[in-house]
Amino acid sequence: MKIFPNKKFVLFVIVFIALAFNSFGAGVNIKSLGFYGGTTDYNDVVVSGSYAYVATSNGLIVFNVSNPSAPTKVGTYGTQDRAISVFVSSNTLYLLGSSSGLMIFDVSDPSSPVLLGSYDTPGSAQGVYVLGTKAYIADGSSGLQIIDVSNPSSPLLLGTYDTPGSAWGVYVLDTRAYVADYTSGLQIIDVSVSSSPILVGTYDTPGQANSVYVLGSTAYVADGTSGLQIIGISDISSPRFLGSYNPSYSTASEVYVSGTMVYLAYKDYEDYWAPSRQIIIDVSNPYLPAEVSSYDTPGTTSVAYVLGTTVYVACGGGYYNSSSRGLQIIDVSDVSNPVLSGSYIELPGKSNDVYVSGETAYVSDDKLGFQIIDVSNPTSPVSLGSIYSSVDGVSVSANTAYVVGDFGYGLNIIDMLNPASLVFRGSYDMSVSDLSVSGNIVYAVDGESALQVIDVSDPSTPLPLGSYFGTHSSAQGLYVSGNIAYVSGYGLEIIDVSNPASLVFQGSYDTTAYLGYDVFVSGTTAYVAGSGGLRIMDVSDPTSIEFLGSYAISGWANDIYVSGTTAYVAVEGDYSLSGLQIIDVSDPSSPKLLGTYNTPGDARKVFVSGSKVYIADGSGGLRIIKVSNIEANFPDLTVTNIKASKTLKKGNSYFLTATVKNKGKAAAEVSGVDFYLSKNNNKNPGSVSSDIWINSKSIKALKKGKSAKVTLKWKVPMSVPKGKYYIKAFCDSGSIIVEENENNNVGVTGKVTVK
Repeated sequence: MKIFPNKKFVLFVIVFIALAFNSFGAGVNIKSLGFYGGTTDYNDVVVSGSYAYVATSNGLIVFNVSNPSAPTKVGTYGTQDRAISVFVSSNTLYLLGSSSGLMIFDVSDPSSPVLLGSYDTPGSAQGVYVLGTKAYIADGSSGLQIIDVSNPSSPLLLGTYDTPGSAWGVYVLDTRAYVADYTSGLQIIDVSVSSSPILVGTYDTPGQANSVYVLGSTAYVADGTSGLQIIGISDISSPRFLGSYNPSYSTASEVYVSGTMVYLAYKDYEDYWAPSRQIIIDVSNPYLPAEVSSYDTPGTTSVAYVLGTTVYVACGGGYYNSSSRGLQIIDVSDVSNPVLSGSYIELPGKSNDVYVSGETAYVSDDKLGFQIIDVSNPTSPVSLGSIYSSVDGVSVSANTAYVVGDFGYGLNIIDMLNPASLVFRGSYDMSVSDLSVSGNIVYAVDGESALQVIDVSDPSTPLPLGSYFGTHSSAQGLYVSGNIAYVSGYGLEIIDVSNPASLVFQGSYDTTAYLGYDVFVSGTTAYVAGSGGLRIMDVSDPTSIEFLGSYAISGWANDIYVSGTTAYVAVEGDYSLSGLQIIDVSDPSSPKLLGTYNTPGDARKVFVSGSKVYIADGSGGLRIIKVSNIEANFPDLTVTNIKASKTLKKGNSYFLTATVKNKGKAAAEVSGVDFYLSKNNNKNPGSVSSDIWINSKSIKALKKGKSAKVTLKWKVPMSVPKGKYYIKAFCDSGSIIVEENENNNVGVTGKVTVK
């Protein structure tokens, strides 16, 4: 159990490393299963058969809507970033992640979506439309992307069109794609030849084109502050204005058309927290659109999908409104009088901590309180019971939960014999940053310097047994093994707790510049996660703790769980750095990254049970993933040969060639080779810092044992001084690939002369 310190006073420089938090690994398979809770905005919805599929800020949620009065959540899939848009065709679902692009799922069993394949678009994906075997993606600043999805496991880029604005929405009819291009209005693109899309028409709307729907020879655009714009497209080369409808003080964000009715999502742009509204507009006369009715939706954003006389609305936003997120089902059999048939309200939460026993997860949430969740079906977690409104941490022993109150204050004891009716048994007034439970004894550290031991044999009257005030400040993490307690903070302290009334200091290791948020002990090895990443220590002799090795992590390493020779670290950074890092610690002196898994929240706690990993992800809720095929196999790239002319004349061009071989035990992803002009023949990667960089070339993915050549044409600058030099080739200089040996990546020629 981990309670988090106030980090706003701690300064870190977080270095972004490309690909650092994509789900990848050498010899490790990471599979997302499901999620529960979090602050979940509902961003898009589509209905197929009896199921509604919703794209949310935390992933995909599937509802059974056969009974509109009581929609039931039946499945989830946790994505690594915000799911923005969704499209369903038969049993295949297409989901867009704002930064991860297109994901393709098999939803033949809606309760258990299966990821088939993905394609990471270059921009910020906003909208998707699928026609036949092609997916058309409105990709923000990267315009229109056309993807071949005939083989869902291996989507391929067919073509692109760089629109002048920012592509927010797309609708495809026959051989034309209609793109809502924000400040550049409507762009009409001929996609009959996917590899060469051609612009055939434009209409510059007065507002900000957010969404487009096409019916027959008419395009309907949700145009931001200019409301609904109706555009005639019978002559695509010269689209013409037909009519508009613009509610006062509002901005239109989404549009859906059914028959002669337009469903327009809009909200008051002067009040961000005001609820969104759906307006039903009669466009039977496109020159004179008329409002028929409207209804408020609870969130600050809403997206509608219409099927027959039923409207399904995905509602998001409105952080301060506890009922602002979720799915609403509206009966519009009488369009002049929309009636709410049913709804599913998603209460906003932030998961702080998780403890798992068997098929039950115990979660502390600073919005939803202490939650007991059935995770026997990880794609569809179900709440069994809850208590309190805001808690920070939890530990469990048998049928009793020890729950830490809001902001890490107060220990509360809960009887869980009946999860549906949890019973408060007692409390103890104290500050807690981490705790451990053994039988009737609770061990807790207070975030400052104290370790306390509490007797909870009588839950109604917890009694202090003893305390220890350490020499290191900010006691954050705690691990108790037998009669020994390990406390992490600005150092690691080891305390004998065999006699709670007289706790005895055994030894310590000073990490003054390094704050350890959590500690995990396996055998005689202690693993400390904190502001400096992961540190590993031999604690076989507490009086003489020996430092074994470390692994640098960008961001805050909040929590750690070690299983066998694998360490699972919950890392919180900026929006692109939070998630799970899986590290091979079989050789403590040289830990190696096996894989990473990004999360949409801020990973605070990790718990491992078998092959399943549970992450308390703050606003991302409880995330459940499966990790398998963990093997410490890595690629190993080295330059086996480098060729260059022995004489180089300034102002002339020459070819530089390097051969790169993967000598490792696993395949290497696409990387690059950097060429340098150097005064030395030092092959140490650090030696190039003083060299003259020439240029770089990409190198294809390499299977183990395979080689590839790269050739660079270089014109020797006139500014290079005459003299004797060496040419260096440095493969994977950006450390994109995790390798067996990171120090053999540089190859050097013999001497060359610059004249």
